[in-house]
Amino acid sequence: MSSSPRAEGDPSPGADRAPRLDAEGLIVRGAPAAEDAPPLPGPSRSLPLLVTGLGVLLVALALTDLLASPPSTGGARPMVPLVLASALALGGFSAVRMVQLLRLARSRVRALGRGEKSRAVPWGLTQDHALHGMWVVGVGASIALMGLLGVWSLLDGQPSGLEPGWPLLLGGAAVSLLGHRLRERIEALWEESGDGL
Repeated sequence: MSSSPRAEGDPSPGADRAPRLDAEGLIVRGAPAAEDAPPLPGPSRSLPLLVTGLGVLLVALALTDLLASPPSTGGARPMVPLVLASALALGGFSAVRMVQLLRLARSRVRALGRGEKSRAVPWGLTQDHALHGMWVVGVGASIALMGLLGVWSLLDGQPSGLEPGWPLLLGGAAVSLLGHRLRERIEALWEESGDGL
């Protein structure tokens, strides 16, 4: 029994493989050209992972110290170091990733401004800042909320361990604002380079 005929223009028996996608995630018709370069790789994940690992280590140390130290008379165990370490563990990866994406997008704009022809940027890479930026904003807002609780407990005279509260409130607000501004700046750079939506 003969096998079914191949579709017209099918160059090889292995043509039923998954289709090849371009930098925008669209299907590329035909065989890949010899001069096609692989898409521009994303920044290394080793540094964001290292920062996250440092945050996890600091969480363990802060928690050990918190459980080992008895609360002061009429007071509470200090929670601020644990809050800051947790923020680094949860938001460190995204914060460093945003800085990496900013550098990559900025270098892309500069290269195109000099007339250099560079490789295509994978579509997913030009959208990473949206997710990471939202996460950084959320972590900053959480820090600010802890600071607000610290201010509240300081005012009502019932210590929570988050006192004085205002450094966390201001720091968390600054982190949220920075995450939002970074997200907007990266998006603007990708659009300027023609890589964004």
